[in-house]
Amino acid sequence: MLEKERLLLFSPNAYIRDCLMRKVNCFNCIVAAFFVCLVSATTINAQKVRPTPKPTAVATKPKLLPTDKMAVPAKAVEFYDQGKAFWKEIEINKAIEAFTRAIEIHPSYTDALAERGSIYFLIRKFSLAIADLDKVLAAQSKNAKCLYYRGSAFTELAIAKREDDDDQRSAADLAQRALADLNKAIEISPREYLYYNGRGQLLLEFEYFKEARADLEKSLSIEPNFVAHTYLGLAKHYLEDETAMAEVEKAIKLYPKFGEAHYARAIINRDNGNLKNAISDLNEALKLSNNNEKYYNIRGMLFFRLQDGNAAVADFTRAIKEKPDFAMAYFNRAITYKTFPYSVSSSDDVIEKLRLQRTKMLEDLSSAIKYRPSFDAAFVERGLIYSTDMRNRSTSDAETLGRLKLALSDFENAVKINPNNADAFNFRGSVYDNLGKKDLALADYSTAIKLDPTLATAYMGRMAIYCEQGKKELSIADENKVRELGLATINMCNLGGK
Repeated sequence: MLEKERLLLFSPNAYIRDCLMRKVNCFNCIVAAFFVCLVSATTINAQKVRPTPKPTAVATKPKLLPTDKMAVPAKAVEFYDQGKAFWKEIEINKAIEAFTRAIEIHPSYTDALAERGSIYFLIRKFSLAIADLDKVLAAQSKNAKCLYYRGSAFTELAIAKREDDDDQRSAADLAQRALADLNKAIEISPREYLYYNGRGQLLLEFEYFKEARADLEKSLSIEPNFVAHTYLGLAKHYLEDETAMAEVEKAIKLYPKFGEAHYARAIINRDNGNLKNAISDLNEALKLSNNNEKYYNIRGMLFFRLQDGNAAVADFTRAIKEKPDFAMAYFNRAITYKTFPYSVSSSDDVIEKLRLQRTKMLEDLSSAIKYRPSFDAAFVERGLIYSTDMRNRSTSDAETLGRLKLALSDFENAVKINPNNADAFNFRGSVYDNLGKKDLALADYSTAIKLDPTLATAYMGRMAIYCEQGKKELSIADENKVRELGLATINMCNLGGK
């Protein structure tokens, strides 16, 4: 891999400095650096999906390029050479346009396809990169560099699929395809350290920590590099290796401008309870990166834990601005509004603030569900809002019935998505209870208790129904359990009631 590509991929800021030293077009360098993001490290607040052990069949195969030996037309070569010159100067759009013209003239021009595919990868147009690289690899199955780029593109799509759509099967399929490409690249070029970094990051992201550690250590045995030290530090951290922090410190010492190294140190500090140090690390990561939504989201959660609702909301808002379909950031902001009502508005009007809180939470939770349709926790939180009557009335009028139906729909969706979500069963039971469907409520409370024996509110709901049904002993047993869990309660069956 060219040194230019290594710098641009792993450290855009370093590449800007390199451009300055060579006196090339600085504006174009900055544009390039702005669009190129670092390969993703391990993230929080997302369900992990491990690559499936068996290769997944590709639904459609790319058309094979012609195998004839005819010479490439001179005009195609001319456009190809222009593309190389533009790419050397980081004239990205012009380079892509030139390579495209070459390919239009000679569709089997693998050199032009490989160049355009690698550029598409570096500017994070992963699907376009894969389309070009598919054609190259159909003709040159042992092109290790193209295998590496395509495998890395599949890695990014797998992460995006898991985090944005929460589509576990699709994410696992993409991860498996990434793994197959990276395996083959390493088999062909076993001394290229970047290929081990690529596979190590994929394995780290999908929680194969031991295997990731082995790959990253292999990378370092070939050539010391800050990227491997960074992700090796994270792998060691998740393996509870005490040398994890030292590994990340090595990365920062080798290249202090690598934002992901500061992010990795923030994760370790966070998990060790050093929240303020973690925030400082993320501050540095944000200075070195191009407004990374991942960093904003994590820093927002740190502010949340430090009880600073305003700062948390500000960071989640920045994350959403950077990534308008960031489902987790919408959810986190909604929970912040719920936990810290003062973060909703500076108004002193309590009623108005409560109404605004409800409106903003509904908007954010609905956005979270829109961008991640299988977000069961978001359905539960939205259902809770629908099931709450701000008028402090419990009459079964049309408005109340409408709210309860909306709540019931959300809780039912949550249960379908995640049959192990105890809260969803508990709150659905409460809605059934309010609708007078006592048997359904009783069944849901019991399921919730089975899933989470510490769920005191489920015992309280079941306790009341048992009392209404004349099952005094069962009701008192649930009352005792509630008290064991540290909550006070009043049970009519224990006061001489029914």
